[in-house]
Amino acid sequence: MMLLMLLILIATIILGIPVAFALGFASLITILVNGIPFSVFIQNLTLGVNSFPLLAVPFFILAGKLMNTSGITERIFRFVNYFVGPIRGGLGQVNILSSLIFAGMSGAATADAAGLGMIEIKAMKDAGYDPDFSVAITAASATIGPIIPPSIIMVIYGLSAEVSIGRLFVGGIIPGLLMTLSLMVLTYIIAVKRRYPREEKAPAKVVLISFFKAFPALMAPVVIIGGILGGIFTATEAGAIAVVYALLIGAFVYRELTWKGLINILFESMITTAVIMIIIGSAAVFGWLLTYYRIPALAAQALLSISTNPLVITTLLVVMYLFLGCIMEAAAIVVMTVPVVAPLLTQLGVDLVAFGVIVAVCMSIGTLTPPLGIVMYILCDIAEVRIVHYMRVIWPFLAALLAVILLMVLFPGIITFLPDLFLGT
Repeated sequence: MMLLMLLILIATIILGIPVAFALGFASLITILVNGIPFSVFIQNLTLGVNSFPLLAVPFFILAGKLMNTSGITERIFRFVNYFVGPIRGGLGQVNILSSLIFAGMSGAATADAAGLGMIEIKAMKDAGYDPDFSVAITAASATIGPIIPPSIIMVIYGLSAEVSIGRLFVGGIIPGLLMTLSLMVLTYIIAVKRRYPREEKAPAKVVLISFFKAFPALMAPVVIIGGILGGIFTATEAGAIAVVYALLIGAFVYRELTWKGLINILFESMITTAVIMIIIGSAAVFGWLLTYYRIPALAAQALLSISTNPLVITTLLVVMYLFLGCIMEAAAIVVMTVPVVAPLLTQLGVDLVAFGVIVAVCMSIGTLTPPLGIVMYILCDIAEVRIVHYMRVIWPFLAALLAVILLMVLFPGIITFLPDLFLGT
């Protein structure tokens, strides 16, 4: 019967049915064919989204959209440009550092790509950068969004693996910084090779004025991350704080947020949240069926028959997540698979917080690659660059990000150091 469910799922996805409905349809047919009460479908669909920590998801979605339309992204970009623009290929470095700062507010790669992407790509094209390179560096830097806290995918993973979302958030700080550093080094090498321009050095007074204008925006990550580290509020509450902060900045500091704009933002956030919640609910039913048919136990036996070495098993799972990230939506992947692999990893002594951050990076990379790379499609559309041209340039950036994953797999302490230091073991 599991084979039937998987065949239905694959067939519906191939037919172009959204993954949320494909999961629900495959689960419903399997339940009805096996004579399982229909109430089981409804109960698990409801229980899948009935969770207090999940409140963080709509809050962070709303916060990201508020920041994209209230002048925050533009001021961040302008300040960082004055700061690192004079370096060779400076706009590429501006691109990466802007994403790092914005990552501390939005929690999603798509928010980074849709908000900063338009500003960054236009500036780079106007300065003489190749369009395909501009798209590639913008897409690669957007992957930092779900790693530096807050992170929507980490919220979903934390619920699925039953681990602390706060520890996941804090665990993403060092990996996010490593991703930033690796992309900056690679960008500098490419910029020197292609002789990309530098920005003119601005007078100190201009830089200082830009800093003061961007200061409220720059403080947003400090408020969110500092509040979590200091135990002032939980990861879920941090989402509400981010929304309030973005509203105050947009409406009263920068004064670019209008009532009409706010209504549009609320409507867009509602739609995005609904899509994610449908995916989570449908995947919860799918996951229940996996457990009902003892798939976690069978999967554990299959993997343990290959090796009992935690490093080998973790590496195999990373390859699996990288592949799945290319063909499915991240939330669905996490809700479907994490309850299956988490018991096995616990049995092998693998830290689930460290593995969660690794999964988040794998899911981020999935947004850059065909056939379902949403960040890739957003940015190629903005820049009017063909996918084939983008794919020729993105490989070095993918290699840099994969190198960071390898480091995390080999040295999980990179991830667990800060959570252990600030939040205890």
